Amino acid sequence: MKRNTGITFLFAMLFIFAGSFNFVSAKDYGAPDVTPITPMSSTEGDYYDDSDEDADGDYYDDGYDQEYTQNGPGDSFIKLLAMPNFPLNFGDKMTLGGQITVGYHRFLTSMLALGADLSFGYNPTIGGNLFTYVPITMGITFQPYIWRFEFPITLNVGAAIENYLSYTYFPGLIIRPEVGVFYRINENWSVGAECEFTYMPQWYANDHSKDDYLFLISAVAGVRYHF
Repeated sequence: MKRNTGITFLFAMLFIFAGSFNFVSAKDYGAPDVTPITPMSSTEGDYYDDSDEDADGDYYDDGYDQEYTQNGPGDSFIKLLAMPNFPLNFGDKMTLGGQITVGYHRFLTSMLALGADLSFGYNPTIGGNLFTYVPITMGITFQPYIWRFEFPITLNVGAAIENYLSYTYFPGLIIRPEVGVFYRINENWSVGAECEFTYMPQWYANDHSKDDYLFLISAVAGVRYHF
């Protein structure tokens, strides 16, 4: 009797001990339960490009379309010009002369530039003497372009030191409009030609009968260095 009671007690303890465990099926021991990740796409399947995102992932669009221009604000050029001068109103007193010019100009916009020129010019007289002048001018240039061709239209105004024999006139007003065409060889160099018209009056406050003026027209060849 005691033996049956012991066996019954043993089975009861085993049953209670086994019931304290939660048994799961073998299929529950597979790969971890991970939710599948689907690729991100934009609304209605549009292509999504994150190349223009900032650090926070927001889309960035500056609304600026790049456009190539021959020149831009801050660009500059130095020009060197050489030309023959043809006197228009002193043909019976002056002959063919010449002039050289060096100048610096800086673009304010892609087509508008400001600058200054320094020149030296001369015209011989029929008596074998020499009329010389040294103009210093400020100029404003409007320059449209087509492909590699540039079309500068410039108005220069300044003062000149004028000399003939032992006589010097200063400051002499000088007004010089110019129009030309230049071919842009590369980023740094252009060559071209201009036509210049020069007006230089001489006014005398004490004797207006001595007032005079000189008209010159010039055919110009030049080179410009851009930077």
